[in-house]
Amino acid sequence: MNYILAATIFISLSAPALAIDADDFSGLEDYTVTAITRVDGDFEGCEYDKKIKLQNGWVLSCQTYNYHYAYAPTVAVLTNDAGSGYLIKAIIDDDIYDMQPIAK
Repeated sequence: MNYILAATIFISLSAPALAIDADDFSGLEDYTVTAITRVDGDFEGCEYDKKIKLQNGWVLSCQTYNYHYAYAPTVAVLTNDAGSGYLIKAIIDDDIYDMQPIAK
């Protein structure tokens, strides 16, 4: 019985972890983390102009396409002051999404 438990623990600890690596940050220079929150409910990825409601009350509008399903995933909202407005990116799970810019 102890061998089965030990084998189960070993297998679960040796499973690969998925995460963003340093190369994924190459397009994020000059961005600042503005908020850490969660998607309000189901997240089924982004498609152009799709609205994503966040638990902090913000609503972001997608400017990229990627399918990914998760329930209330954590979101890091990044902003970059572009002079006339703010460029917005959102990191949701392990994916980086372009969001609609916000005018000042």
